[in-house]
Amino acid sequence: MQLDKTALVIEQRSADELFDLSLVLLRSYWYRIVTIAIVGALPFFLLNWFLLQPEADFDRLVMSSRSYGTREGFIIRHLWLMAVMVYLQAPLAMAGLTYFLGQAVFIEEPTLRQIWKSVSSRWIALAWILGILRGGLVSLLYMAWVYWDVGFNTPLEISVVATVYALLIYLVRGFRPFAGEILLLERCPIRSSAKPGGNELIYKRRSQWLHSGSGDLFSVQIGLTLIAICFVTVFTLGGLFIVGVLVGLWTWGWWANTIIVPVVLWMMATWGTVIRFLLYLNTRIRSEGWEVELKLKAESLRLLEAL
Repeated sequence: MQLDKTALVIEQRSADELFDLSLVLLRSYWYRIVTIAIVGALPFFLLNWFLLQPEADFDRLVMSSRSYGTREGFIIRHLWLMAVMVYLQAPLAMAGLTYFLGQAVFIEEPTLRQIWKSVSSRWIALAWILGILRGGLVSLLYMAWVYWDVGFNTPLEISVVATVYALLIYLVRGFRPFAGEILLLERCPIRSSAKPGGNELIYKRRSQWLHSGSGDLFSVQIGLTLIAICFVTVFTLGGLFIVGVLVGLWTWGWWANTIIVPVVLWMMATWGTVIRFLLYLNTRIRSEGWEVELKLKAESLRLLEAL
């Protein structure tokens, strides 16, 4: 790996240029990105499908509801819960993709085995930060609670709690979005080592430094949210049209709830991961002069090799 020879030109870019560059990356590495995204998302896809089955029986819910509800209302609630779960799980599910992108910048393309080895070596930190504190695994526990029906299944209770929780995580991720990059690419430990003289940069301190000089991160997240809404709407309607043409089903049904909407949501999660990675690079360039750091480190390595 040569630090000054990269697949992308390391320079500061505007938000519009980052979105364009994300499409270039998707085109250049589409096969690897799709493969890694499927491997990471498939377990969550299947778990979500299993846990959301009770919420997809709309006719039963309408008849057994203890308060007023319509079939359309239960469909909207089901879609909202699905979107919330994918949003919370995406950083954890796309950890392998984050690592791959970090290596691809330096013209390195690790295999799936190498990606798995690197990600699994950080499983405790990932499970704690992305799984517990940021809801990736908590969402599964929450829906498992709902699935086993412990009396918390009225038409509004689930969606209201999910909305409040998702809003809280949305704010956290809006102002501090680079948890995965810090854990996987910079490999910062959660706490300092007990060894004498240990002076490694821990996750909390690194997160504070990296995000302190980035006041426009939340505005970028709002823009990405608007793009995500348009993306999901357009591709969902496109999927419904294709199903209508091929199968002859022009009404909202099993195809939409089980296949089309989840696949579109995970497609958006994949694209969002690429955008977030590029935003991470841009933030380091702007706040830390990362491109200068890379050049100096590259020259230092060459000097050591010459000696």
